[in-house]
Amino acid sequence: MMSHLWMLIILCSLPYGLSVRKNCHTLWKQLESCISGKDIEIQPIQRRSIVFSVTRTTDIGLSPLQTLVFDKVYLNEGGGYNAHTGLFTAPVNGIYYFAVSFLANGGSTHLLLLKNNHEIARGYGKDQNDTGSVVSTVHLKKGDIIRVAEITGEGREGIRGDGWSSFNGFKLN
Repeated sequence: MMSHLWMLIILCSLPYGLSVRKNCHTLWKQLESCISGKDIEIQPIQRRSIVFSVTRTTDIGLSPLQTLVFDKVYLNEGGGYNAHTGLFTAPVNGIYYFAVSFLANGGSTHLLLLKNNHEIARGYGKDQNDTGSVVSTVHLKKGDIIRVAEITGEGREGIRGDGWSSFNGFKLN
């Protein structure tokens, strides 16, 4: 029991820069303070990162309001992106940043960034092999859904795969 007490005294004294040579009274006062929690600063637990980076592996033609699925996942911290559905679901409330970059295939391409099926941003690639982008910062509540979809449905729209088109997002705070 006594060896445990000395170990506790030593461990509690380390954060205060005390050496074991200090007199017993000083160590006892430090121990009392340590046990009572008066000198302990509680730091909030750092939250997990929420960030994803995905690309499209194959070329795809798009139909009206079709969700664009980016099927190759490079990073998905926090598990918000679903590579089978193409949907990002906010795991927690916060402000998020999203960026889509694409290479048009088959003619001009018009893409939307949607929050719960409401447009928040759009992008355009004018011609075959023209690049386009969609960027937005948005406040999300836990469970809100972000997706990328085609706008006009003219029948010639599509994007190139093989890493030429990507979707990235992360929680700012």
